[in-house]
Amino acid sequence: MSLSPSRNGALWALGGLIALGFAVRFASLGVQSYHHDEVITVGRVIPGGFVHMLEEVKRSESNPPLYYVLVWGWAKLFGTGEVAIRSLSALFGLGTVPIAYMIGAELSNRRAGLIGAAIVAVNPMLIWYSQEARSYPLLVFFAAASLLFFVRALRTRGTVDLALWALASALALCSHYFAVFAVGIEALWLLVALRDRWRAALPAVLGVGAVGLALVPLIAAQNNPTHIGWIDHSLLSTRVFETGVSFLIGETGHVIAEPPRERYALLPAALFGAALLLVALRGSRVERRGTLLSAVVGLGVVGLAVLAALLGKDYIVERNLLPALVPLAAAAAIGFAVDGARRLGLLLAIVLCAYWLAFDVHVTQTPNLQRPDYKALVDEIGAPRSPRAILTWKLAADPVRFYLRDRSLRIYSGRTPLREIDVIAKSRVKHVSGLPPAFREAARVRFGRFTLTRFMAKRTHQIPFYLLRKVRTGFGANAVVFDSPSRAES
Repeated sequence: MSLSPSRNGALWALGGLIALGFAVRFASLGVQSYHHDEVITVGRVIPGGFVHMLEEVKRSESNPPLYYVLVWGWAKLFGTGEVAIRSLSALFGLGTVPIAYMIGAELSNRRAGLIGAAIVAVNPMLIWYSQEARSYPLLVFFAAASLLFFVRALRTRGTVDLALWALASALALCSHYFAVFAVGIEALWLLVALRDRWRAALPAVLGVGAVGLALVPLIAAQNNPTHIGWIDHSLLSTRVFETGVSFLIGETGHVIAEPPRERYALLPAALFGAALLLVALRGSRVERRGTLLSAVVGLGVVGLAVLAALLGKDYIVERNLLPALVPLAAAAAIGFAVDGARRLGLLLAIVLCAYWLAFDVHVTQTPNLQRPDYKALVDEIGAPRSPRAILTWKLAADPVRFYLRDRSLRIYSGRTPLREIDVIAKSRVKHVSGLPPAFREAARVRFGRFTLTRFMAKRTHQIPFYLLRKVRTGFGANAVVFDSPSRAES
């Protein structure tokens, strides 16, 4: 006996899940400061005119232009505050919830669709990037839409579904280059499965291919090693493992060069494994086929990305693999919804979603699981009273400058006149060492995973840049921001 709800019941339940997804995304949208990449979006790419924005995408980004085109217009309407800019991402993240329902319903039944929508509504990784001013929510949304119309095209074999698949796939490619892995798998599958309908399938695939080819000159122009040189500083196997952890608990604990908190992922990992076991042991032929299809797309994205990395194009980090998350969520949802498991699958799905919802709330209350609180740090630093340097993690330099809102400079060389040095170090660093002896500690404040320590000298000293780089802060390399009263007032 099927336990799928009626159509009206499913729509009411879906409405409730959309409301839940709205609440967990929008209620805490402005809780966290902008992180480094968001500051690049808000402070460098979208200010100014439309042509300037496109030039900045080409010069300083490594993603396609679709998100920046949309957020440029969004900023003109709503401003560049955290809630205003991130609301665009939150809307795309919220829009993925009903798409997840339709994917599950298409692959199995309405019950699977509702469980899939619930997973997407409360998954910490999807919430994290629904609250980030970057292109990843668009990537997830359009990759999920591509998967939906791919599945429909396999069933209906119709021209309309193929055209919609081509449109969603093209928009996914224009959102993020890593969409090519999911789109490529689907395109090849369609060409094989619909070979007797090649007159309809081939134009759809060729259209998507044309969009991909049109992006090649931009990819070549954006090929800057400084954008991605940090990626291969850790082992490929480590980054693949961290991707799995992040898919289960989000980026929490991994945004200031620290390892992810894998202990939080143990229960979700066990529940995902149980879902796959249920469909393997109790699933019907249709349920197993739906699980296999979505798993092939999800795992295929990871597999192809790993293969590309082994061949020399190593761009693997968690967020770049986001096209795999919704297909894997759909596979788990089908497992939880198998008719043969009845109430057990539903119970396990409820436990998973309740755990994630509690964790989502916990993140909003726990600074150590959030993006660094640069806004509070800068408020504590205050306006410059004398020539000073701010030493910090290299990815914190742009957020610090953004929230200072003055004419501070990023220093890379030379000698700098200083009377004050403010050091932002990891909280586990008990004593900052390596400063010139003329500078004495004057104040110390802890901010979650950071400690801000102010050092003062009796008079201004000319300090070489290389000495500031050698100060031990707990990070691999220091960034140096310089400002002074005269610069702030000019």
